[in-house]
Amino acid sequence: MKTLVTLLMTMSLALGSLAAEKSLMEVSSIKVGEQRFTLSLSEAIGSVHVSIINSNGKVIDRNMFIVKSPLNIPFNLSKLPEGEYKIKLKTREETIDFLVENKKKVEKKLLAYAKPIDDKTFSLKVLGVEKAGTVVTIFDKSGKKIKTDKIQAVGGFVKNYHLKFMKLEEVYLQVRNADGKIKYLYFD
Repeated sequence: MKTLVTLLMTMSLALGSLAAEKSLMEVSSIKVGEQRFTLSLSEAIGSVHVSIINSNGKVIDRNMFIVKSPLNIPFNLSKLPEGEYKIKLKTREETIDFLVENKKKVEKKLLAYAKPIDDKTFSLKVLGVEKAGTVVTIFDKSGKKIKTDKIQAVGGFVKNYHLKFMKLEEVYLQVRNADGKIKYLYFD
C-alpha cells in the first residue's frame, strides 16, 4: 500500500511539473529598435542557442546562453547590411524563429537656400524643419555677429532680409535647426 501511495504521489508531481512548463514561444519575445533588438526571456529555460541568419540562410552569429532567471539580451545589428534576418532560438525541446528587419536611420539634412534679390537684400528659404526654433545668424567676413533671428515655423519658411549698411558680399549666414544641425551660406 505504501508503494502504491508513493507511486501515485510521484506521478502526480511529475505530471504537475510538466503542466507548469511553458513553451519557448510563451517565455520569449523580441523588442526591435533602430539597428538593434532585445531578446527577452521571462523564465528560466536552461541553455538556449540564439542564431542570427541572413536572407540567404547563412548563420551570421551564434551564441549560447544559460538562462537561470528572467533575462534581457541586447543585440546590435549596426555592423550588418540592411535586410531581413531570422532569429532562431533553440533549446533541447523546441526551436522557434523570429523575423527582424534591419534598417538604417535616414538622417535628414538641413536644406537652406539664400537667393540675392539686390546688393543688400536676400531671400532665405529653409525646408524640412521638424521642430520650431530655427536660428538664423548673419556674420560679417571677420566673424562678427550682425543679427540673430529665431524662427518658430515648422515645415519650412521663406523670409527676406535687408542689410542697411553692408553688401551681400560682405556677409555670410549660419542656419541652425532645433536639432543642432548647421549650414553656412555665402554670397560670393
